[in-house]
Amino acid sequence: MAAFNALLAWADAAKNLSLRKRLSVIGGSVLVLSAAAFGGEKLVPVAAADHFARAVQPNFPEVESYDPNWFVAHGGDMDELEELSLAPSAHPTDLIVWPEAPAPFSWQDNQFSKRASKLAIQAGHSFLAGVVEWKQERLASGHVGQAPYNSAVLVDSQGQRVFVYDKRHLVPFGEYEPFPFIHRVVQSVSDEVGGFHKGTVASVGVLPGGYKFGVYICYEAIYPSEVRNFVARGANLLINISNDGWFGQSAAAEQHLRMARVRAVENRRWVLRVTNSGLTAAIDPYGRVYQTIPRDVRGAVDLPYDFRTDETIYTRFSDWFAWMCVAVSVILLLDTFRKKT
Repeated sequence: MAAFNALLAWADAAKNLSLRKRLSVIGGSVLVLSAAAFGGEKLVPVAAADHFARAVQPNFPEVESYDPNWFVAHGGDMDELEELSLAPSAHPTDLIVWPEAPAPFSWQDNQFSKRASKLAIQAGHSFLAGVVEWKQERLASGHVGQAPYNSAVLVDSQGQRVFVYDKRHLVPFGEYEPFPFIHRVVQSVSDEVGGFHKGTVASVGVLPGGYKFGVYICYEAIYPSEVRNFVARGANLLINISNDGWFGQSAAAEQHLRMARVRAVENRRWVLRVTNSGLTAAIDPYGRVYQTIPRDVRGAVDLPYDFRTDETIYTRFSDWFAWMCVAVSVILLLDTFRKKT
C-alpha cells in the first residue's frame, strides 16, 4: 500500500514524464496489486495443527461492579461453563482456555480456585483463565495492602496453579489513572481508588511436553513489540484472552481480531484468541482464521493449534526497519531545509 501510494505521488510529481509513461506506471502498479490480492493466497503455505484447545466463551454481561454473593447467584452459569469445558468432542483436546476475567474470578477466592482446580483435574489437562490477582504489597499511599492485577493463571492437571502472567500494558482511565499526581492525591484519601497495578515481566509458561507459551491480555494485542517479547523468550504458542464486551455492537471487536492476526504473522505463531463475548477464534501462523464463535453467544469450540520454533526477521530484530524509515524520513526532511538555505 505504501509503495503504491508512493508511485502515484511520484507519477504525479514527475513533470518530465509523458502522460503515457505515467499511466503505464499506475497501470502496472494496479496490475501487480490485483495479482497479489486475488492470487497471492494460493502461494501462502498451509499450517498443520496437531493439537486442539477447548475455548469457552462465557458471554457474561458487562457490569460496573459485582455483588458479594456473585458466585451464589451465578452458580448455574458456572456449572454451564464447566459442562461446556468438559463436553465430549470429536477432537482430543489438551488445553482449556477461558477469557479475560468477565466476572469476579480470583485465585485468592476459594469459590473460584476450587472450581478451577476441579475442572483441570476432571479434564486431565491444563486450564488457563483470566483472573484478578491480589498481591500483598506497599501501595502508593505508603500503606501495605492488597493490590489488584489483571492476570492469567495456568492450572495443571493436578489442580495446582503453575503459572501466572500480570498484564503489563493497562488501559488508561479504564484500568489505571494515567496522571500520577492526581492518582497520588486520590490515593492519599483512600487505597480503594486507582484500579489495577501493572506487571513488569513478559512471563512465558510451560505446557506438558516442554512447549512454551506466551499469553497477552486484551488490547496488549495491538502492541507488536510487546507480543514479540514472548516469542523472543521462547514461546512456541501465543494465547490472547480478552473481554471485548465493552465494545458493544461496534466494529471494534472485528478490528481487535484483525490486529491479533497481524501478531500471528509477524512472529509466525499460532494464536488462540478467546474472548468473553466474541470473537473467539484460532489464527494460524499465516493469518488464516479458524472456528470462530459468533458474537454475544455462550458456547465452546475446539480451536486447532500447534507449536512452532522458527523465527521471523521481526522476531529477531524487532522494529529496526521502522526506526530506519523514521531516520531516513528525518534526514530527508532536514535536507529540504538545507536546500532552501
